[in-house]
Amino acid sequence: MSDAYVYVKDNTAEISLPAGTQVTVKAKTNSSSVQQVRLTGQDGGVDLLFSGTGERNTVIGQETVTGQAGLKAVFEYAGADGVFRPSKLNSGGPYEIGNYNLLVVVAENGDDADYNDTVLEFSWFTSK
Repeated sequence: MSDAYVYVKDNTAEISLPAGTQVTVKAKTNSSSVQQVRLTGQDGGVDLLFSGTGERNTVIGQETVTGQAGLKAVFEYAGADGVFRPSKLNSGGPYEIGNYNLLVVVAENGDDADYNDTVLEFSWFTSK
């Protein structure tokens, strides 16, 4: 798990996942404003766009990717005028719970300070 990390700066997260591992990517929202996250890989093998609204952890996208270094996630939200603006980010993990691993990036659009407007989760299993 030592090769998994996340680094956030402004509205962009740089993510590294365990090489060759099947990783579930799930995007959720807790906002009435449109939330958007684009996940891309350096090699072009990953190019995902999750977008939507909803409360109570509404899932706006889920995919499986093969772990790799050099992923980039850009988080934005649509203001009342429909123009997308950068979100503020925070992150946690990776957390190892038995053979389950979790890495999380959360985004805030500024209407409060709960950092749950967009939640991007990366989860995978390791053999013991």
